[in-house]
Amino acid sequence: MRIVMVGRLCHYTQPMRRLVMHLLVFSLSMAALRMAASQSQAVPAEISADLGPCSALITVTGADSNPIYGAKITARVQYGVWGVKKLDLEAFTGVDGKVKITRLPESLKKSMVIHVSKEDKSDQVEFKPAERCHATFDVQLR
Repeated sequence: MRIVMVGRLCHYTQPMRRLVMHLLVFSLSMAALRMAASQSQAVPAEISADLGPCSALITVTGADSNPIYGAKITARVQYGVWGVKKLDLEAFTGVDGKVKITRLPESLKKSMVIHVSKEDKSDQVEFKPAERCHATFDVQLR
């Protein structure tokens, strides 16, 4: 009698083992797909000026060259006749340490200064859309 039960257990557990293995492989592959999708969708934080076709991508890193999350980016866009119209922009970096300022005007009366700060550290970069309409800036806060 005991041998028959072992035989039955082995008989019934083999398909169950296969089912469990298939479910495990399926769930692991789904988790891997989700991770790959989330990594490929890493889009920098973005703010739009709604004034033109140009853009500036700012990447903020620390002294250790790691991205800084939550760095404050501010800029004033002066545009129009004699630069009398003003638009103040403010954004914060994402986990990747990036912010993209989009739809900036092609021509400005004065170059735009982009201020970057986090706690007691700060820096600034100058954006001249007439020279480089789609600029990239790497700022290292120390």
